[in-house]
Amino acid sequence: MATKPIGPQRAVSIEILLFLAYCFFSASWMVGSVVTPDIISDFHMVRLPASVNNAISLAKIVGNFVAAWILVKLGPKKTVTFACILICTVLLAAFSPNLSLFVITRFLLGFGGAVLMITMTPYVVYLFEPSKHSLWIGVNNAGPNTGNLIALLSITAVRAWLGNWRYVVFFYGAFSLVFLLFWLFVGKDYPIAPKKKEEGPIYRYRDGLKEPFLYEFLFTMTGRLVMYTVLLYLVPLNPTLVVDGQFISLMIALTGIPGTIIGIILAKKLKRQMSLFRFSGIAQSVLFFIVILIPHAPTVTICSVLLGFVIFISTPSLFTLPTKLPGATPQKVAVILTLYWSMAYTLQMIIYAIVVRLVNYKTWHVAMVVTAVYSLTFLIGTFLLPDFDKPRGREELPKPQDEAEP
Repeated sequence: MATKPIGPQRAVSIEILLFLAYCFFSASWMVGSVVTPDIISDFHMVRLPASVNNAISLAKIVGNFVAAWILVKLGPKKTVTFACILICTVLLAAFSPNLSLFVITRFLLGFGGAVLMITMTPYVVYLFEPSKHSLWIGVNNAGPNTGNLIALLSITAVRAWLGNWRYVVFFYGAFSLVFLLFWLFVGKDYPIAPKKKEEGPIYRYRDGLKEPFLYEFLFTMTGRLVMYTVLLYLVPLNPTLVVDGQFISLMIALTGIPGTIIGIILAKKLKRQMSLFRFSGIAQSVLFFIVILIPHAPTVTICSVLLGFVIFISTPSLFTLPTKLPGATPQKVAVILTLYWSMAYTLQMIIYAIVVRLVNYKTWHVAMVVTAVYSLTFLIGTFLLPDFDKPRGREELPKPQDEAEP
């Protein structure tokens, strides 16, 4: 392989900037959700609108589906620039005269976030040796949680300082503009796809759709994605819990960070990751059931603290799986993640809309129980995922008969 044109210091700078850009995309998303009651009041609405979060989910479906294509057409640096420009349109939300225009800005925010997310793992694959993939993929996956934590820890003070929700949304969006300007100087391209036939075939969407791993990973992760979305963006509005919903969301974001750090360490130390996945699947569903069903505040508080930890302890290992597929290249990983996230957010948007409808037309209790039951797909899916740590993996051929017997 030719010497890479991006040195180690530049590689780390690129990764840190991508991490921060995604952090503040997530912060803007979270802030838009937290100020939902203000938006409802300002726009004279009577019900909780699922569209505020579903606009981003829909944008992620579209954005993720075309992200790999954009990456190939524009190249990595221009793709990140394009994504950051879209994220900065959240600044326009502060001037929205009605909910429709606010939702459009949320859509553009989500589209940019989706495209940015797809560029992050291919950058890791290109910039770093395989032994460092779990570290940087873990860091990238801590981005959403870190952004959510920043928003949750600061939103009360910022709202008290600025008052109007429009100023609050503008304040957080301004950070994304700063990171866009930094990216124009720090960002650098790399060859995303082979240009010559002798360097290997181009991996296309139709190739990704034939990959069994895609559907196994999708089934596994969708329950966790829905549960996480409900915990972060809907639970803070739930008045029926014995512990304040915003405190629960804060604990999820806060303990998710040490969970990710421990997960990065375990990704390097554990010889078999599957046991970690199954532990995480059992623990997260049990803890969530306790949080929504047990009317005992101290118990719910403890479980809220533990929940973020057990959700994220397996995340660094899980998102290294696409890089372990046979023949993994930056483009192949981008295509697999593009298809995965498009399908995952399609399911997430549908289930989240159902949960919100249950809140509005049934009860919060019913909505939370449905979410908890759906989260069990993660545990079930761990029995479907390939175990790349097995001595005899999918790609290993059986031993010849003369080697099998002495």
